[in-house]
Amino acid sequence: MSVFIAKKIIKKQPEEKQTEARLRNLIGAIASFVGIIANCLIGVLKLVVGLIFSSISVASDGLNNISDTASSAVSLVSFKIADKPADKKHPFGHARAEYLAAMIISFIIIMLGIELVKSSVEKIIENAASTFSFITIGILVFSIIVKIILFAYNLAMYKKINSSTLKGVAIDCVNDCLVSSMILISTIISHYVNVNLDGYFGIVVALLIIIQGIKLMISTFNPLLGEKADKKMVSEIAKSIQNYDGVLGIHDMIIHNYGPNRFFVSVHVEVDSKQDMLKSHELIDKIERELTTPTTQLLIHMDPINKDDEESNKYKSLICELAKEINDKITIHDFRMVQGVNNKNLIFDIVLPMEFKLSDNDTKEKLQQLVKAKDSTCNLVINVDRNYTEC
Repeated sequence: MSVFIAKKIIKKQPEEKQTEARLRNLIGAIASFVGIIANCLIGVLKLVVGLIFSSISVASDGLNNISDTASSAVSLVSFKIADKPADKKHPFGHARAEYLAAMIISFIIIMLGIELVKSSVEKIIENAASTFSFITIGILVFSIIVKIILFAYNLAMYKKINSSTLKGVAIDCVNDCLVSSMILISTIISHYVNVNLDGYFGIVVALLIIIQGIKLMISTFNPLLGEKADKKMVSEIAKSIQNYDGVLGIHDMIIHNYGPNRFFVSVHVEVDSKQDMLKSHELIDKIERELTTPTTQLLIHMDPINKDDEESNKYKSLICELAKEINDKITIHDFRMVQGVNNKNLIFDIVLPMEFKLSDNDTKEKLQQLVKAKDSTCNLVINVDRNYTEC
């Protein structure tokens, strides 16, 4: 339904605004608005019933749902911010606002769990009893049903638009179902067994909530900090580029994430140096144009290489072979040889794996020693790189 409404709304907008990103943000905003309405409804109902029947647990659960309204409001604002176009201060857009919103929601979830631990301990100490009512039971059951529906709805929207914010809201719905279910069970048991279990159930639920909040915080923190690119995405981009006739190889691929489904990719593409540069440049432009999508911006640096120089290729093979002796994941690129009177300068970039322990200088010295042992006339001029898309 949200997708249908969003598509109807976006079709009424100017054609230049009818993009996948705007549709995605609109779907997220509608989902957040639904969450605000639903949480307000069940939150107020629980708060009123809890106060009438002196049930601290039910009233607290109502406050919990009202706090979820704040979470949905944060989500709504984040999708609105993410929908803003790029400007002078934010040339890559505002899509990362969604990650910030998910981080805020994770803090809310953790703080809620901590407060529930405190409240539960107080209930155990005070051993305060509440008034049993079937109205209370009915409201709790109704709340659980609403939260299950909201969970399924937000989970479906998360899968539809890959939103970490909606994923956080879905997790929070599960937590709310656990809270309400525990309160429902403890209310029934306490009434018929005459044992006050509110506090004990509350501690268990609160710990589950805190754990879920921490997991959400970690999953949100990674893209904000800068995480490794998806292996499938790296493979698909590399394969697509190498499928073009005239491409001899690629290296130095870097993928930056500026929000969900918003990627900037830079890569070096090797072409034959004997090929007309205008034709090579035309090829590079064609690849950039055809592989750039609404979610992925591709930028290519052209590297002309001489693939027919037998002596240069011989020394390149030697360097590759010796580099593998240091670490079998080491690769080299941008290799060229400058012949002097008595010595040869071998100039190249070396790509070290992320887990490599040797320092850059130690690696250079070790490779220089290995090469000198094979050919004392060789001097190495090395630039050290890192593999940012290593999987």
